Amino acid sequence: MRCPDSVPLPAATVRPLVRRLALLLLAAFAAPALAAQSRPTFVGTWSLVSATGTDSTGKPTHILGEQPLGRISYTADGHMAAQLYDSHRAKLGPTPASADAALVRAAFLGLTTYFGRYTVDTVAHTVSHRVEGAYNPDWIGGTLVRSYRFLPGDRLELTVVTDYLGRKPARPGVLVWQRVGK
Repeated sequence: MRCPDSVPLPAATVRPLVRRLALLLLAAFAAPALAAQSRPTFVGTWSLVSATGTDSTGKPTHILGEQPLGRISYTADGHMAAQLYDSHRAKLGPTPASADAALVRAAFLGLTTYFGRYTVDTVAHTVSHRVEGAYNPDWIGGTLVRSYRFLPGDRLELTVVTDYLGRKPARPGVLVWQRVGK
């Protein structure tokens, strides 16, 4: 049914309009996918660049020494694993079980290792690590929350928001990671 006042448009006018409409629809549907591809992602392996905090006077400190060692890995299916070490830990000898107790204690205190699952809250800019296994058995079943920022140069900054019990630290540590390869 046609309105009595309507005039059919010539094909030469309709085709460009249809093309423009098709391009607009394509752009509208493709833009979110392209934006998602260009957003930084946690997925991959990261090398620890620095681990800093502050002491009780507010003075900056190196939590794991000036040259910490560490890796953190995130998989696309939600798994993660982290290993952080003070690079200046003393050697324990060929059998750590027979090493001096003070050396073993210092070595233990100079490391942090755990694995589990992770979730990202892009609104709050936090990543939560649900601990399934850890160097410290008390952490198992807990959730470590970190705020995050993607930095220039393919770096990731994680700041401690809560410990495994959900407590906020008085002086949160800040970890900077560099993506390993691509």
